[in-house]
Amino acid sequence: MKVKPAEAVEPPPLTPEQFRETLEFRKFKGIMRKILKVPKSELDHMVRTSKELSPRAGNPNAPGRKKKMPKS
Repeated sequence: MKVKPAEAVEPPPLTPEQFRETLEFRKFKGIMRKILKVPKSELDHMVRTSKELSPRAGNPNAPGRKKKMPKS
C-alpha cells in the first residue's frame, strides 16, 4: 500500500485589514513612528557622526563597497 506524502497547504492571503492587525506589522509601524519623529537636523548629525566613526571610512577595500568600473 502506497501512501501519498502530505503536501504543504498555504493559508489564504491576508486581507489588508488582517495584515494591519498582525503583530509584526504593529511592531514595524511603532518603530517607523519613532524613526519619523527624529528632527532632520538630528538625523543629519547622526548620519554624519556614523560616517566619521565608521571603520570602513576611507578604506576602498572595505566590505560593502561597490567596485568602481573604469571609464572606457
